[in-house]
Formats: sequence, structure tokens, C-alpha cells
Amino acid sequence: MRMEKIVLEKVCWKVKGTTAFQFLQLYYSLLQENLPLERRNSINFERLEAQLKACHCRIIFSKAKPSVLALSIIALEIQAQKCIELTEGVECLQKHSKDYYSTKKLR
Repeated sequence: MRMEKIVLEKVCWKVKGTTAFQFLQLYYSLLQENLPLERRNSINFERLEAQLKACHCRIIFSKAKPSVLALSIIALEIQAQKCIELTEGVECLQKHSKDYYSTKKLR
């Protein structure tokens, strides 16, 4: 804890965590790269953002990790839009972010 305090003092206590919105942007851009050009408009970022804002209005979602929340929103949108070609990409993101089991719980 002493070392943690020293580090925080060095950065003037200016510490920011990564938000669910930042994870949403990152995951969205990674998945868009794997879509053919004609399918890139099938997942609408504004719609994902609106869903994230709706989640922030519910207390139960405030306890979720930002990465899990963002990935869950994207996974549900992919299911709703039937973008089967992105399912593998989401599973890969789940495994790499080590939130696989947590995301399953949110669904």
C-alpha cells in the first residue's frame, strides 16, 4: 500500500479507469475490421451507445465490469442482427479479455 501511495502521489492522484464506452469503441472497431465492406453497416454504433446509456440507468449494471458490459451489449446486438460471421470474433474477444464466464452470467 505504501508503494501504491507513492505512485499515486507521483501522478498527482490523476488516475482514470477505462470506461465501458471506451471498451465499446475498441470492441466495435475490432469487429468491424472482420466484416466484409457490404456488412459493415449492419451493426450500428449509435444503437450500441444508446443501449449502454440505458444500462447505466439501471443499478444492477453498475456492478458489472466495464469490459463485460460492453462485450455483452455487442454480443446481444450481434445475435439480434443475426451477424453470424461475428460470433467467432466475440468469442475470441471474450477469451482474450478473460471475461468469458462473467459475460455469460450477464446474458
